[in-house]
Amino acid sequence: MLRSIRRSLGRKLLVAVGLPSLAFTLALVLWLRHRTRFAAPDLEPVYGIAVIAILLFGALMGVTFALAMRWVIEQPLQRLAAGLRHVREGDYLYRLPVEGPDELGMVAETFNTTLAALTDLHARRIEDERERVLTAQLEARVKELTLLFDLARRLGGTLELDRLVATLTELVGRGLGDHAFALLLAEEGTGDLVVRSVSGLPESANGVRIRAGEGPAGWAVRERATVLVKDTGADPRRPVLAWQGEAQGSILAVPMIHREDCAGVLAFFRPATDAFPPDEVRLLESVAGQAALAIENARLHQKMVRLSQSDALTGVHNRRSLFARLDMERERCERFDHTMALALVDVDRFKQFNEAFGHAAGDGILRRVAELLAGAVRKVDLVARYGGEEFAVIFPRADRAAALLAAEKLRQAVEAAALPHDASERGRVTISVGVAVWPDDARDLGALIDAADAALYAAKRAGRDAVRAHEAGMRVHPGRRRDVRTTADAEADA
Repeated sequence: MLRSIRRSLGRKLLVAVGLPSLAFTLALVLWLRHRTRFAAPDLEPVYGIAVIAILLFGALMGVTFALAMRWVIEQPLQRLAAGLRHVREGDYLYRLPVEGPDELGMVAETFNTTLAALTDLHARRIEDERERVLTAQLEARVKELTLLFDLARRLGGTLELDRLVATLTELVGRGLGDHAFALLLAEEGTGDLVVRSVSGLPESANGVRIRAGEGPAGWAVRERATVLVKDTGADPRRPVLAWQGEAQGSILAVPMIHREDCAGVLAFFRPATDAFPPDEVRLLESVAGQAALAIENARLHQKMVRLSQSDALTGVHNRRSLFARLDMERERCERFDHTMALALVDVDRFKQFNEAFGHAAGDGILRRVAELLAGAVRKVDLVARYGGEEFAVIFPRADRAAALLAAEKLRQAVEAAALPHDASERGRVTISVGVAVWPDDARDLGALIDAADAALYAAKRAGRDAVRAHEAGMRVHPGRRRDVRTTADAEADA
């Protein structure tokens, strides 16, 4: 009963107004009866009827009041409450009907006006949020396009593989702000992945070798597809690189594929699970495509350079490369006041070997001698095929004593190999070596080559399988055919 009264404004008004009025009327009738009871006893029945009439009238007025309250107040207020519920549920387009100019009508009109303002505010907020999202997306696209443009511009500006690797590490690894990044290149021949550059990892990671199918990077190479490990703790493809100790996170391995060849893998690590959104994965796949093309072009360029500088038969440098290096070393000698030595090497009695065993066997001997010479020199030295069965070796920053020791090492390397040569007095392949030193023996390249050739001629006169350094008078020895071909001559021959 009390709850029903508390939940209805009409009932509250009925109780607050009707009951006091009814009580007051009854009290008035009872007081009149008391005052007239003895003065007019014949009015006693009238008072009973009056009390009943008052009660009936009070009941009728109560019903009328309740209906009026329901129609005039409760229903408009219920509609107002329903409107508020619509707003609370997000229906900002709902409007209350304005049923009159009274206070409830004003409330409804005010409600509609306020709701319209809220609707406009909500619409502006939605528009602002949409603009913010669009702006953020536009900024992300601009960033991606800028990265791709810078990458294309800088990768297209060089054909040096080391510079390409450094550029990729700078733009992709550091530019995207990843926790850790590694660039792995596929090794020609084996197909293994080798770490060439890192960001956010110790430098000791460089050189780590990964086979196809090992870890996410090896899996990406084998499957020729992007591998996303959302949780390193739950994925069976355990990482091979020590990304961040044993920290759990996510790994993205994107293969750099050009046509059907995989040039390597871009590998990323973040110390959070599922940290690579789809948009970023697509961007990195585009980056990997550009990188693959640039790396393949660089490798092709390196191969073409090697072919242009290498002798087709023996694999060592050719005459063009020899004279280019001689010219460069000459400039260094003049600039820094250094010495340089040139050795000419001749395979003894090679013509007889060819006649006895054929040209195919002779070619095999030349290849083997070239391998022995290349294996017996320093990394800074250069071994080249000079022509026919002759080789040339450049010893930068070597004086006469050092050059003779190096030349003797070459002779001993061929002697120790004991390559069979039945047409030779010693029964094995031997070499003769002539050495000349810049600037002691010559001041120009033509004269330096001629001095080394004269020393080689002296080694052959001494019985072959010998090393001789240039001495005064050797170049004018009677019977020697002088070799004074210059760089220009060599380039013309090539």
